[in-house]
Amino acid sequence: MLKGLVFLMTMFSAHAMAQTVVLSDNFTFGYGGTTACASITAWNGIPNAYPQDMGGVCLGNSGSPYAPLSASLSAPWQLGFLNNGDLAACAEMTFGPKVFSVGDGTHVGDVYTLVGSTSCPYYTGEYGGASDNLTVGFSVVASYVIGTKCNYYRGRCVPVLISVLEGGTGTVTETQD
Repeated sequence: MLKGLVFLMTMFSAHAMAQTVVLSDNFTFGYGGTTACASITAWNGIPNAYPQDMGGVCLGNSGSPYAPLSASLSAPWQLGFLNNGDLAACAEMTFGPKVFSVGDGTHVGDVYTLVGSTSCPYYTGEYGGASDNLTVGFSVVASYVIGTKCNYYRGRCVPVLISVLEGGTGTVTETQD
């Protein structure tokens, strides 16, 4: 009896975790400066694929003091994502460690990448019925360079190191439970 119950629980857990990808599109984004927000420049490898609205991405709390706290993505409505692709107020991005390819972050010009992902649970169920089981989210690989800015103290510039978003790539995915 106990073996059967354990088997049944195992099968139920495996089924509950199974997800089917409904939509998935790749994007490339450009320079974002210190804001951690950038315009999307290509969809699925095609530059300017939707000239009227290529969209944009905000990485949220990526270490920049100027970054918004929540992540957001604006995808062209033609791609068919929930809320016509306007995925604002997503959960805070979860980032891995900074991976430096030049330097260690202590000098201007040091370069690193940051991998992050988020989900946008607010839009689940927006259309009722089948959309109750849809989940949308996105992941990015962002490139940064260490720059400097002036903090003025008593009329003098005190240089401070900052992270500047240079661009990157990402994937937005909609899955069904």
